[in-house]
Amino acid sequence: MQTPHPEPLGRTDPRRTWRIADDRRLPALEPFADRVLRHGPVVLREHLWDTDDRVLAAEGVELLRSDAGWSVDRGDGPVEVPSDLDGGDDHDADHVPRDVVEVFLRGRPVRVVRVRDTVTTLVELRGRDGRLRAEVADVRVDEGEPDAAVLRSARWWALSDDGRGGTVSRAAERALADAAEPGAGGGARGGAGRAGGGAGRPALRAAPERRKGSAARPRRGSAAAALRAVLRSLRADLVAVDPRVRADEHGSVHDLRKVLRRLRSVLAAYRGALDRDATEPLRVELAEVSRVAGVARDAEVLRDRLLRTAGRAPEGFVDAETLDRIGAHVAESRAAAAADLRHTLRSATWFRALDRLDDLVARVPRGPHADDDAQAFTVRRIARERKRVAKAIDGGIETLDDLHEVRKAARRLRYALQAADEATDLGKRRLGLLRRVQDGLGEVLDAAHATAAHRELATLAARSGADTFGAGVLATTEHAVVERERDRAEHLVARLRSRVATGLRG
Repeated sequence: MQTPHPEPLGRTDPRRTWRIADDRRLPALEPFADRVLRHGPVVLREHLWDTDDRVLAAEGVELLRSDAGWSVDRGDGPVEVPSDLDGGDDHDADHVPRDVVEVFLRGRPVRVVRVRDTVTTLVELRGRDGRLRAEVADVRVDEGEPDAAVLRSARWWALSDDGRGGTVSRAAERALADAAEPGAGGGARGGAGRAGGGAGRPALRAAPERRKGSAARPRRGSAAAALRAVLRSLRADLVAVDPRVRADEHGSVHDLRKVLRRLRSVLAAYRGALDRDATEPLRVELAEVSRVAGVARDAEVLRDRLLRTAGRAPEGFVDAETLDRIGAHVAESRAAAAADLRHTLRSATWFRALDRLDDLVARVPRGPHADDDAQAFTVRRIARERKRVAKAIDGGIETLDDLHEVRKAARRLRYALQAADEATDLGKRRLGLLRRVQDGLGEVLDAAHATAAHRELATLAARSGADTFGAGVLATTEHAVVERERDRAEHLVARLRSRVATGLRG
């Protein structure tokens, strides 16, 4: 392996590129700079991994391995990926970082399907003061099947500079443009794709191998077509957040729960547009994953509000040692819940749910109202959801379970309204009250959960002979939040009761 090129100019993308024929030679650049340094070629070999049926290629995703390590390219250039949390598959001799693309692989084995060699020759153009003014890269890429002949190749020149557009850079640009084969330039500024080798290297990528469905698409303007459009959008959100959860990124569990809830709510609110035999099993599997995600999210909320709870307690009632002990326990519980969620995202249940969602989008199995006018169908279904909210409120709000049922009904109505705005021409609706109801009831329920958790911690401390006072104070402090926020939540529910009859407009 040759020594890598020096540190490149501070630009991610080249200023301009030219696609050229294989027999073209770089022009003489010596007349344009006080000093020209030509480096020897550097070869980068990458192995492209995929399933036998090219699942990743169908999604426009590349999983690559080179001497520099693993990377994933979703079309915007390769991004380094870490090893899977929890160790991944112990039987995977190649230690493939599957989590970053498992939402597509779903347990399928992967192997090397392509080998890509990139040869980059770099030329530096420096001024009299020795400062690097511009650099030119001559890049060639050859790609083929493992142990087979080259299937395709490409070559281009790329010009990078320091962004100031000096005389050296402009002169080099004119020389390269003149030397490039007429009509082959293209050369859009800054649009050369991935960076690498010091001056950027456009990707030699095939277009995504989109799979053609055999099912006829639903009629435009129909209920089935409108629901399919919403499901496609939610599917994109889901595949984007899945690898973030597996990497344990901050906020990812919360984002996953929102997408799962929206999917379940939309499928329930707009029953009849698609075949119920196809949608209901999906809702059941999504509910199972949501339950595990809910445990992980509750643990996160408890961890994140611990210091705030301690700050609300009377001064001196929770000492630092007690807070550290409780904090360590809460953090450990959160880590265990997050690991359980990652395990669930590697399970057959999750893979089946993803397959079912893909099938809904691709096949669009027709329900009894599939051909109904989308707006008329949406109006009917939203009216039904408003009645569901009213029924939940009329059932009483005396207990925390009652508040939870009202919150679920209001949330489903909110998601149904959002989906209607995305899929039809009904116009934007005022969802502020529904959001405030969801947030207000959520604060009550979060405080109630924290109260119960701290009481449980006090019980565990008593069994182990540790001090229970600090946990008891935290529980009392959270219970005070329940009582205070409950009044506000009941006021919001009263406003919601009066508004559901008017469709939440105005």
